[in-house]
Amino acid sequence: MKSLGITGNIGSGKSYILNFLSKKSIKTYDLDYVAKTIYKEDESVKDEILKIFPEVISTKKEIDTKILGKLVFNDDEMLNSLKKIIWPRIERFIQNKKNSNQDEFIAFEGAVIIDANWHKMFDYIWIIDTSIEISKKRVLDSRDISEIDFMNIINNQMKLKEMQILLENENCKYTIIENNSNIDELNTKVEKELKQIRL
Repeated sequence: MKSLGITGNIGSGKSYILNFLSKKSIKTYDLDYVAKTIYKEDESVKDEILKIFPEVISTKKEIDTKILGKLVFNDDEMLNSLKKIIWPRIERFIQNKKNSNQDEFIAFEGAVIIDANWHKMFDYIWIIDTSIEISKKRVLDSRDISEIDFMNIINNQMKLKEMQILLENENCKYTIIENNSNIDELNTKVEKELKQIRL
């Protein structure tokens, strides 16, 4: 069984690529969705978060991830506190899915795969690289997010060069897939890289 981690900054096209692989009957997992599920269903996580961020509880007694996001992206100390709560649980999720998977290939997508040091868990890493201008346009056109919030998120995410240096220093297999043009060109690039992995 081969495993793939797909990463890149907000608006780079990671989710599109994960969906593209899913349509090819590849087992896929969106780690952002996994995190939101943990926030919603794991009572121990709720308890830990509410001790630090009491203002994020909603009227439905659930964690409001939008409020939580705005709080942590403006405060490094709060962000690190949140990471200590949620990241170990996501890491366990990845390992459990890898251990239980019977398929030939499995793929995970997440913006913080390298930042969280999960890249070592995968056989291959794809970094989806898109210019900030294109990413910003995609995000502002498709999501309920302000330009200020977009820039806060971008500034908290690892830069391409930082990812490359880290992966090369640790001898990880990785590919950079540029996504600054059209869908057809992106599909062709993904197909090519997928064939290389499956050789």
